[in-house]
Amino acid sequence: MKKILAVAFAALFVLSLAACGSKTPEEPETEPAETVADVITEADETAEAAEDTTAAEADAPTEAAADETQAAAEETQAATEAETEAEKKTPETKAEIVEFYKKAAIASDSTAKGQDKMEMTKLDGGSGLVGGLVSAFEPIAKKALSNNSGTTNGITGGYEKLTEADVANATAKDDGKYTTIHIDLKNQTDGMNGKSNEGSVGHGVSVLDGVQKAIDELNGVDVDTSEGSIKLQYHNAYIDAKIDNATGKIVSGKWHHTVDILINNVKVKIGIISATLKDAIGQVEYTVTM
Repeated sequence: MKKILAVAFAALFVLSLAACGSKTPEEPETEPAETVADVITEADETAEAAEDTTAAEADAPTEAAADETQAAAEETQAATEAETEAEKKTPETKAEIVEFYKKAAIASDSTAKGQDKMEMTKLDGGSGLVGGLVSAFEPIAKKALSNNSGTTNGITGGYEKLTEADVANATAKDDGKYTTIHIDLKNQTDGMNGKSNEGSVGHGVSVLDGVQKAIDELNGVDVDTSEGSIKLQYHNAYIDAKIDNATGKIVSGKWHHTVDILINNVKVKIGIISATLKDAIGQVEYTVTM
């Protein structure tokens, strides 16, 4: 992102069981024994009745325990199925979509590769001679930005810090195999000390990591902001991401913002040439695709 300011200055002059037992009654042998047999049979019947009662009583808690175990298993299965369905559910609210995107970004960050593109869409050096000179630099500035576009690694922005508060609008659509999300980010304005992954836009798409830091790295250019100001206004910022439902990873996407570089009463010197930029404006479209 330093390239944007470098070219802006160049152009604006300079820019993740049942045991059942039965006893068989003995056959009576003699008439007198029948009375004894009857007594024995009666005793056996009483014993069998007692055993049946004991077995029934023993079986009752066993069956109840089995029923409880089965019921618990069914509840666990139902809870698991409900949790799985919840995970598969298409996110609907801004908060749900943000969390869905963050989870996918974290899963994808280590392997993601893309291309970034910077395109100057506006260049106005203000009034007077400086304005005319800046206009003459416009083709050079556009070419410089184009030449400095290239390969990116990882997912852009400070996505781990992205929250519902950063989002103006969010939608999600699930076609069964992929979930496609769109997130519009709220506008952001930075002064001299902005951070690349901070702010509503910075959380979703990287921004310039400090104007002063970029100025300090502009070799051969002397910039004096003591009596002026430089502001960066980020707008039209959004995230489009296509996420594989099976892997939870981003398979393609587009991250974009427009930045207006507003320079007022800033003294610039290149070699022996110096000028004061008043109400100078540069506008750059920044896009990352994968």
